[in-house]
Amino acid sequence: MEDMVIANEMNKNNLRQALLKNHTFILFIIMACVMIIGSIFVPSLMQKDNLLNVLRLASIVGLAAIGSTVVLLVGEIDLSIGSIMSLSLVTGGLMVGYGSVPALTVTCLTGIILGIVNGVFVTKLKINSLMVTLGTMSVFGGLANVATRGQSIFLYDSPLYLWLGRGYIGGIPVPVIIFLSVGIILSLLLRFTKTGKEIYFTGANKRAAWISGININKIKITAYAVSGLTAALAGPLLSSQTNRITPIQGVGFELSAIAVAVLGGTSLSGGKGTVIGTILGALTFQLLLNILTLSGVGTYMEQVLKGFLLIVIVVVYQVVDKPRG
Repeated sequence: MEDMVIANEMNKNNLRQALLKNHTFILFIIMACVMIIGSIFVPSLMQKDNLLNVLRLASIVGLAAIGSTVVLLVGEIDLSIGSIMSLSLVTGGLMVGYGSVPALTVTCLTGIILGIVNGVFVTKLKINSLMVTLGTMSVFGGLANVATRGQSIFLYDSPLYLWLGRGYIGGIPVPVIIFLSVGIILSLLLRFTKTGKEIYFTGANKRAAWISGININKIKITAYAVSGLTAALAGPLLSSQTNRITPIQGVGFELSAIAVAVLGGTSLSGGKGTVIGTILGALTFQLLLNILTLSGVGTYMEQVLKGFLLIVIVVVYQVVDKPRG
């Protein structure tokens, strides 16, 4: 009897390890199945214009998810991604009168600074990252509303903003090119640079990383800075879809970003995950949402199903990837 119990546990562990090891391939198969099955029930899913729209929207949430991936890799979390996106957009939007390039530069710098603020609070004040970013989510979101008095900033005179979100290069949407470029660069940095390896090491075993001489505080602040930058980069791609910047533009993006990162195989306990997995996660996630939209699901019901989907993703991967004891 005892041997059977041990054998069952070994089989479970072997299955878990197999799922983790081949996660990217499995996710690719799941995405393909979603497309095939979805196209049977919703024929318009495979239309060219719709697929391009899916790619465009997946790129926006995917950019934010890439930053979330880096933070999760060091064993922390960032719930302020949506508010960073909003405040960065607003700060840059107020500079639109000076030209699109200065405005976009300010947007990116603001995102980096806000990310660093999160990192400093987490590392220097030794405050739990969940509580820190929950607080800064409110602060940053409030500042975005204060700066605009709750009003929108219109982008009709900012062709660069509109091109970033709606333009094409060689028939490929610009957001997709930006998303893949950032993803590939960050993936290479994580894999081949000293800082990238230290990010993985820190998330896998903080104590061992500290003993080996890694500056854990610096690594965590860097991770939050990257998260802030990618959130800021996603902002203009989102705002250009509606020709305006609003102080609540990024609301809710943090949950989608985390869900996409986890769907892509990033561990909530740190140390495991890839940007490539997150890219596939973004595509799969957006495909599922697109199927709901094309199926005629109402906006409110879509929110319910989206929330349920997020819970399922997190629960499944918590079971598959149990935190190290």
